[in-house]
Amino acid sequence: MPSRPVDAYKQIIDDLVERTPSLAARLVGEDAVYSKAPGREKMNGWIKSLTAEQRSLLVEMLSEERVGAIHDVLATLTWWIDCRDVGMTYRGEAMPVQLSGQGLHGDYVGRRASWKWPNDDKKA
Repeated sequence: MPSRPVDAYKQIIDDLVERTPSLAARLVGEDAVYSKAPGREKMNGWIKSLTAEQRSLLVEMLSEERVGAIHDVLATLTWWIDCRDVGMTYRGEAMPVQLSGQGLHGDYVGRRASWKWPNDDKKA
């Protein structure tokens, strides 16, 4: 458990980075299915009909879409924080966000690119 709000924020962003690879992309790449859930036979049949190269391209597309979706949600939250006075708290304390200065989505993109968190002693 994080002890400070800034640590909770970092963990949230890092969890999103860790969870970026989608289950669907992994299943398409490894098992040649979209989902193992009932009712997905039509999609799974189509995916099984693809060549390995086509499935690889589909995995890339699914992965890019997932990154884009996470980015867009974080950009929307950033807009609400910047323009609508919305805030985030952890255990009742204000949580510093946008440590890159580029929005929550900038922190996400940066961490995906191995960006190091800045020294946060002044923000804690």
